[in-house]
Amino acid sequence: MLPVSFYGETEFWLSSVKVATVVGFMIFAICMNAGVGKEGYIGFRYWVDPGPFNAYLVDSNASLGKFLGFWAVLIKAGFSYQGTELVGIAAGETENPRKNVPSAIRKTFFRIIFFFILTIFFIGIVVPSTDEGLMASQGTGADASNANASPFVIAAKRAGVNVLPSIINAVLLTVVLSAANSNVYSGSRILVGLAHDGFAPSIFVKTSRHGVPYWSVLFTALFGLLGFLNISNTGSTVFNWLMQIAGLAGFITWTSLNVCHLAFMRAFKAQGISRDILPYKGPWQPYLSWYGLVFNTLIIITQGFTAFMPSFSVTDFFINYLSLFLFAALYVGHKIAFRQPLVKPEEADIYTGRLEFED
Repeated sequence: MLPVSFYGETEFWLSSVKVATVVGFMIFAICMNAGVGKEGYIGFRYWVDPGPFNAYLVDSNASLGKFLGFWAVLIKAGFSYQGTELVGIAAGETENPRKNVPSAIRKTFFRIIFFFILTIFFIGIVVPSTDEGLMASQGTGADASNANASPFVIAAKRAGVNVLPSIINAVLLTVVLSAANSNVYSGSRILVGLAHDGFAPSIFVKTSRHGVPYWSVLFTALFGLLGFLNISNTGSTVFNWLMQIAGLAGFITWTSLNVCHLAFMRAFKAQGISRDILPYKGPWQPYLSWYGLVFNTLIIITQGFTAFMPSFSVTDFFINYLSLFLFAALYVGHKIAFRQPLVKPEEADIYTGRLEFED
């Protein structure tokens, strides 16, 4: 409910805690791998035995089973990456967006490599894929409700450091606050955009004298009450439902972004406009947009394969594809209600909202 500068400041400090934790773990993993701890020198032992992948659903065919295991967790991994597109949403309230947004986009790419890819790499060399602690998050006991299922904690316990769970629990609290902070901000601003275009009630456009869309913020924050579902015995089941729905919705969003970008580029070409006028040009386009479109679509269609194996489950099918059905219903419903035709590339408006015009 405070001005956007407070949001940025809060995110800075909360993110600093996450960065410090990740960097600290990387240093710890390097030391552990080199022999510090009760396991001695590890090297790449766990990449050989038991190996990085476990068979899933199919035990008779090891290669197929390992591939199915990889594909089954793909949407959960994608869920962790979702939010990088917030850079575009924040552009509307960014000082000098022509300079700062391109810089943020470039930095986001390298931060993903450093904080996501490298973290997973270090987890993979110090925690074997068969460690029973990794399955704690699937249970309903104490280990499922605290940091004991975290690979960070498992690595520390394997090294003989038992004080880390409490520290990780404290860090996870700041991570949750940061996630809530970012999601309320992004959700409320998306709601403002929808209301501005006439696709949501006009009350969500109202702002305070500091420019805060307070009704949108309050409405978005109300969904946080779903967190109380976790106090029930079926909390883990509800969480899996919500994560599956949100995870697939994220892939649908990425697919839509690729479609929009390809349409944007077609409009530029049809109207004879060079991309050089843009303050930021995505590299290797339109090839990367086609790549994203094809693979996101493939993941959306196939991510629910577990509903068909070993036998068809109506419940699992509904969970896995609810977001897709909802998206299709909303899209078709919008077309029927507003009867808006598809925009031809040569007629697309790509100038409205621009602050600067260049030859």
